[in-house]
Amino acid sequence: MKYILLLLVCSTLSITVDAQSQKELMDMKTQKAGLIEDLEAQIKAAQGELDVIQVELDKLAGWRKGVSGIFGLDWNRSNNWISNPEPDSRAVSLGIDITGYLMNDKEKTFWHNKASIVKAWNDVDFSQADIENPDDGLFKNGTVDILNISSLAGYKFTEKLAASGQAELNTSIGNFLKPGTFDIGVGVTWLPIKNLTVLVHPFNYNVAFPADGSAFSTSGSFGAKVRADYFTDFVVAGKDVSWTTTLTAYLPYTSLDPIIIDGGGTSMEVTPSVTSYTWLNNLSFELWRGIGIGIGWGLRKADFESEDLQSYSKLGLSYSIN
Repeated sequence: MKYILLLLVCSTLSITVDAQSQKELMDMKTQKAGLIEDLEAQIKAAQGELDVIQVELDKLAGWRKGVSGIFGLDWNRSNNWISNPEPDSRAVSLGIDITGYLMNDKEKTFWHNKASIVKAWNDVDFSQADIENPDDGLFKNGTVDILNISSLAGYKFTEKLAASGQAELNTSIGNFLKPGTFDIGVGVTWLPIKNLTVLVHPFNYNVAFPADGSAFSTSGSFGAKVRADYFTDFVVAGKDVSWTTTLTAYLPYTSLDPIIIDGGGTSMEVTPSVTSYTWLNNLSFELWRGIGIGIGWGLRKADFESEDLQSYSKLGLSYSIN
């Protein structure tokens, strides 16, 4: 009986000690968790202060730069898979969309440079003979090709209004200036908010380069140039999102001389138009350390290139550097 009582007493003491130890450990865990939260808050506050300091340094230096890009790769192959529509086939697609800017802003002057490059290729082969054809490779089957480069400089009358001059090239890499446009002009630039630049250049000279085989010849004309550039970063569901967009348009003051087009035995008089507008966009959803999902899309209307509305879209992995 004494032994039984002794075992009960020891068991009770052990449970009490274990309970006390568990409570002490839980208290220690809570204390450490609170310490971690305090440290994280201090780190976040310090990072915010560093960001503010960097903004001030950027203002003093005057330069801001950034690059964002979308990369998409898709590869498929079927080898004698009978249930497939094409049992022996291969399809490869590759797309690249890069937008970069280099900007200098000072008290009285600014210089904004921006470039957008979009390239895509797609190769589909339905037989081994197609696959082995040396004249039918991926990079010989381009599907999207866009090149837009602009340089804008100005002198500020006020904080938000400036006299400015700009040169802009809008074409492609593979078919350089076939078609394409080149503009150079002067006017005013409006800087209403940070990261938004709107220019109106009523004194602009535009050169339109037609595609090969076009009935229109290379033409130069005077008109008004309008362009808006905007880029911003915001947060959605705790993730960083970057958006950059460019809208540019040219409105000629006069029409070009009429031309005669032979339509297979019949001819008609056509007055070519060099009125055009282009809208380019790049949207990136960051998932991890600058890497995320990117969406690119654009619209273009230029009658001297095509009477139909032009468009493109792209989806793939993205990477941003600011």
